[in-house]
Amino acid sequence: MAVTSAQIVDFLVANPSMSDDQIVKAMETYGISPAQMAQAVGLDEGAVATRAAVTVPQGQTITLGDTIVQPVYQTTGSGMDQQVGGLENVITYKATDNKAGGAYTQYTPTGEVEKTGTQQEVKSGFKEFAIGAALLLGLPTLLNAGAAGATTFAGESLANAGLLSGGGATTTLGGTLGGTLGGASTLGGATTLGGASTLGGASTLGGTLGGASTLGGASTLLGGASTLGGAATAATAAATGLTTTQVADLAKTGLTGAQIAALVSTGATTAAGLLQQQTSKEAADKARTMVEAETAAAKAGAQFRPIGMTTRFGSSQFVVDPVTGRLTSAGYTLSPEAKNAQDRFVKLAESGLQQAEGAQLAFKPLLTGAESLFKLGAGYLAEKPETVAQNYLNQQMALLQPGRETELANLQTKLRNQGRIGLSVAQGGNLGATTPELQALYNARAQQEAQLAANAQQYGQQNVLFGAGLLGQGATAMGNYYGGQQQAYSPYTTAMGQVTGLESAAQQPFQMGVDLGKVGATTGFDVGRLGLQGAGQSVALATGPAATTNPYATLLSGLFS
Repeated sequence: MAVTSAQIVDFLVANPSMSDDQIVKAMETYGISPAQMAQAVGLDEGAVATRAAVTVPQGQTITLGDTIVQPVYQTTGSGMDQQVGGLENVITYKATDNKAGGAYTQYTPTGEVEKTGTQQEVKSGFKEFAIGAALLLGLPTLLNAGAAGATTFAGESLANAGLLSGGGATTTLGGTLGGTLGGASTLGGATTLGGASTLGGASTLGGTLGGASTLGGASTLLGGASTLGGAATAATAAATGLTTTQVADLAKTGLTGAQIAALVSTGATTAAGLLQQQTSKEAADKARTMVEAETAAAKAGAQFRPIGMTTRFGSSQFVVDPVTGRLTSAGYTLSPEAKNAQDRFVKLAESGLQQAEGAQLAFKPLLTGAESLFKLGAGYLAEKPETVAQNYLNQQMALLQPGRETELANLQTKLRNQGRIGLSVAQGGNLGATTPELQALYNARAQQEAQLAANAQQYGQQNVLFGAGLLGQGATAMGNYYGGQQQAYSPYTTAMGQVTGLESAAQQPFQMGVDLGKVGATTGFDVGRLGLQGAGQSVALATGPAATTNPYATLLSGLFS
């Protein structure tokens, strides 16, 4: 999915402290071109391209969306003494234009358009062959650059490398070599090195090199075997692969035949080595690109991406940053029906809470009664059972005393009236003599007192049990006081249980989305791992001897051996 200008702006606003290097890496990761960034932030495309270019090292390029950006730095010296200075200019071109005839734009270090042009391709191996040819004869640069600006190929400044002539100037394999090699034909045309000619194909390398022979055909590289006109033998020509005329020209430099042959062999070896290096480098770059692509795919596949879900009770939402791919927020929403039911339960919970708040006052009589029962029971339990029995007996005797006195007086009056008041009858044993009526009275009283004594003992025990019962009743009342208050919370807790139950049901889509995201991340990780394993095998094949051996390097080595 393409990144929009609004998403770019939101990302930059959310990350105000990002450096240019971090912004460029984000552009590279999410395929944002300088033109897209310029449109989003209101800058010129050149300003964005130059700020991106300064993050790229010398000799490298970076692909941002559909655009390749290549910085050209100011350099002094060469080799170990080369010094890289500030930005000289910036070259951009579409990835689809990375070919001969493709358009490019060159900017100043401040982002203004310096010029535009079209690319001209240098086939792999021509540059190395030209360098090798120069080394072969120990002469200066094979090709000269003109006065005009650079022409680019695959992000490389060819004019700086001395391989292209600008401004339409013609570069010949002559003049700089002290003469032509087999004629006055040019090497590859008027401007490019090998524009329409192929190295080892059906056509010749810029015409002829030493006659009608082709490089890579069945004949030799540099001509036949005519005589040197006395200055050298045909053996010298045969040893070098040059014509006798060419050997004669070279002999004028003072070199011997053996030296000429050594130069030819050394130059060819160098050219062959450079060709092989180029092939190996291209294979390594291709392998690196392959591994980087698979690694990026594996990382993207293993990224946690939860999925929004909807059920009868609610739905979940997840927001992912379109630039970083990171989860920025997550949540869930109850369905309208579940939300309505939850709101009604909340109202019930509110009324239940009010009821619970008034429960203490409502159940206060139980507390008062419990306290009274505790005091009363404690009072009964404060006395011993013996003391209680004695008190009971005393109380009963006090109640019987008036009646007994009256009863005795009535009996005595009766006996006096009958004239038997002084009559005494022996009772036997140690018992005194008395009238039968009095004896019967006293016997009855003795039996009554024995019964009262027995009742008094039982009463003392009952008194203890009654006090304990009062304490138990007080405890029950106290328990009802607190239990009633607890039960008063029941309407509130019941309503809140329904509220939380609906909330849990609404959370199910959220958890389902998280679980699906985990499954997707695990699956993506497995797929990415398989991709990396396949890429590793492809890299082994792509960088092996069978894939990296350059046939032209082998040909040159064979020809000049």
